[in-house]
This record gives sequence, structure tokens and C-alpha cells, in this order.
Amino acid sequence: MLDFFSENTVDLLNGMQIPSTYYKDKSIEYMYWFRSLIHKIDSSIVFKNLPKGWSNDFFMFCLWVRGYVLVFKTNRKDLQQYGENGIVFNPCHVSGYDFYYQPTTATVANPHMPTKFSYQFDLQKDNAALLKLTPDFWGVLDIIDYYASKLAELSKGIDMSIINSKFGLIASASNEAQAATLKSVMDELQKGNPLVVYKDQLKESDEIIPRKEPFEIWIQELKKNYILTDQLQDFQTILNSFYTEIGLPVAIEKKERMITSEADFASAQSQARIACWVETLRESLEIINTKFKTNIEVEYAREINDTGDRKGAEPEGSRRQPEK
Repeated sequence: MLDFFSENTVDLLNGMQIPSTYYKDKSIEYMYWFRSLIHKIDSSIVFKNLPKGWSNDFFMFCLWVRGYVLVFKTNRKDLQQYGENGIVFNPCHVSGYDFYYQPTTATVANPHMPTKFSYQFDLQKDNAALLKLTPDFWGVLDIIDYYASKLAELSKGIDMSIINSKFGLIASASNEAQAATLKSVMDELQKGNPLVVYKDQLKESDEIIPRKEPFEIWIQELKKNYILTDQLQDFQTILNSFYTEIGLPVAIEKKERMITSEADFASAQSQARIACWVETLRESLEIINTKFKTNIEVEYAREINDTGDRKGAEPEGSRRQPEK
């Protein structure tokens, strides 16, 4: 299984960024948001009638990360448990190209496969076919990394804003006795005491709090510098952009003069990428179902109306509850 947080994967993602000299640290925030977003994207589409024995979690993981899997038929009895009628899947590497520059060979590397743990399939002659998520054979790691990086950086900014909002005032003291008095006064005020009385020293030499300008205080303008509300709004904006990107429900912001065509455009925009995924998967499944006499289907996880409301529950026979 691909370890996303391994150094090789990090270097791969680092090389894809422009400029590649800066890469978001693998912080706790980044790891949290990466896992969170990939779980959210995992709920955008559902498969029906997957062969019994398939690992649904690994199947979806391969599609999201690699962008495609190889479906093939094996006659080995020890592999029958991994796929009904010997129809199994595995991540693979593709090579070669035909007249339309589509791959012609798929190589599977698995300890259970013969020939030194790897085996090559001729996609035109062998009982094998590719199931791909996107037309360009990519997964969604770039989408996850893009949004996880922004959410992780904003999460750090929100934490800093929360800390900064706690600063009230700073007072200076000329000696320890004066500092102790100021601390005592502050403690009483924090307890809710509306009136605090302290002893006034008449002699200048023994003066605890000076008569002229008794306090040297720096007061922070918290209201002026308070940006946490804006950051939380930006936070939700980024999440909504991610939901729109992958076709999950997003409530359309109601504007006073928003016309129907604008609402329709917003709804169509949110379905663009997931429509591409579903259509590409269906084209692949048409070949797979014909070749292996299966009836695998893929559907949108939710049907969304123009207001962003969910019409119904998850379809029966989804990948989490395969049909029997």
C-alpha cells in the first residue's frame, strides 16, 4: 500500500509544486486535513455489484491515489477468495501505447503473482482491463494536497489568533512591592470584585504606586486586531470550494438579486468534476462488464437539487453495503 507520508511520496509531491522549493511541512494539521478530505471525497461516488471478495476500502484507495486499477481474471484456486469467479483487481503500472496513445500493457507487482512477484498483461489480448477514474490516468492527490495545505496553514493562523486575542494589558512596576500590589489588584478584579482598595503610601520613598501617572500600561486594541471571525469565514470558504470541486452538497448562498440562471450555474459548476469521474468510470466499466460478464455500476452518492438539499439517502447496494 502506498504510504502517503513516506519521504518518496513527499518528494514526488514536492516536485509537482511550482515553485518546488517550498513544501508544506508534514505537520499534525496537514496530516489531519489530508485524512479528513480523503474521507470526505470517498463519499462522493458509490459502486454497485462489485464482485464478492473485493476489498472495498483498498479498491477506493487505489482509485483515489493511483487513479486506476487493473481488473483481470485468474484461474488460480488460491486467489478465488479475493474475487468471485476469479475476477480480481490490483494497482498496476501501465506502459506502451496504441494508435490513440492509450496504454497497451499493465504490470502488476504482488507477492502472490508469479514471475518474481510481477506479471505483465496485454490489455488487448489478455483477460484484463483498466478501470480508471480520470481521463488522464491521475488520482486526486493533487486536489487533496492543494486544499489540505491551505487548511493546515489557516488552522495554524487561527490558533495564533486565539492566543493573540487573550492579551489584555501589560503594566510595569518600579519595584517588587509595587508588582505584588498590581498582581493582587488584578486577582481581585478577575474574581469579579467591583471595587478594589489598596493602601496609599504617603511618603515618596515608600511609595508603592506613584501619585503621578500611577500606572504604565500598554493596552492592546483587541477589537481592532481581532481577525479570528474573518479567518473562520475563510476556513468555511475553502471547505466549500473543496466540496464544490468534488461534487458534495454545498448550500448556495442566498443573495437578494440572485436569479435562477445564476443558481443553476452554481449547481452545474459543483457537478463538473464528479461528472467527469463518473462518465470515465462508466466507459471503463462498459468494457469490463462486457469482457467479464459482470454488472458493476457506479453512481453519484447523492442527488443534489438546485438549493443544495439532499433528495434521498445513499443508494442501496453501495460499495459499503454491496448487493448480495
